[in-house]
Amino acid sequence: MKKTLELVSSIGIMGPEIAINLGKPTSRFIKWDASVCSWEEHEAESEGDCPSDTLVLCLNSIEDALQQNDDFITERNRPFYANPWGFEFWSYYVSGKDVLEVDVSDSKIEKIAWITATAADTISTMEDEGVSFNGPFLLYLVPSLDKVHEVFRVCKPLMIAGIYAFTLHSNASVDHQIQSLKSSEPEFLISTPERLLELLPSKAVDLSDLSLMVIDGLEAPFEDTTYLDAVKSIRQFISVDPQTVVFCDCKNDSSMSACK
Repeated sequence: MKKTLELVSSIGIMGPEIAINLGKPTSRFIKWDASVCSWEEHEAESEGDCPSDTLVLCLNSIEDALQQNDDFITERNRPFYANPWGFEFWSYYVSGKDVLEVDVSDSKIEKIAWITATAADTISTMEDEGVSFNGPFLLYLVPSLDKVHEVFRVCKPLMIAGIYAFTLHSNASVDHQIQSLKSSEPEFLISTPERLLELLPSKAVDLSDLSLMVIDGLEAPFEDTTYLDAVKSIRQFISVDPQTVVFCDCKNDSSMSACK
């Protein structure tokens, strides 16, 4: 547990309540105790309710679209809505907790589907209540162009629900992406940190309504801190406190063996 807390401190941008390794024997739930300036472990907390019909419809739309690809294989041949990680993620999400996944190189298709469908469901509910957004609700940071495409492929079917995703990456010019952003109002922004940092100083991207941030593909130990430093720099441009989901690979870090 000590090594897990060291990892949380190294990442340094998560909230005061974090669920770790959902659905695994190493699952933990920790809270920051300001009175003693330390993390304390607590019993897992969960909601007794169930995801909405809208969320399940979003999951089904994503799965149906992905099944058109010959290379698509679900984990354990089960439908997305039956994924136990997804239910646990949703439970912590609706109660306002952050999530840290350790020992995974990056998010997998089903996890991306649950994260994006949950965000889409929240947006739908808030819009029904009269809430409007000036910028993206979800920011999904990834380390590579390939991962940008993978996440976008999962998000694309949500267009039928009025949820639009926009991608930022180095394969397109900065000017082109700025102009495209001006003509669109995406609910989801999928980006590499480096490209997003090029746009933020010019205020081409408005993150004032950001509610959920996913940081995908971190690798510990943080000997090359380029990715993490870029993420932390982006965090300085965010005036709100979004819920955060982090996928961090510690498999190559012998000092993190206690997390496994």
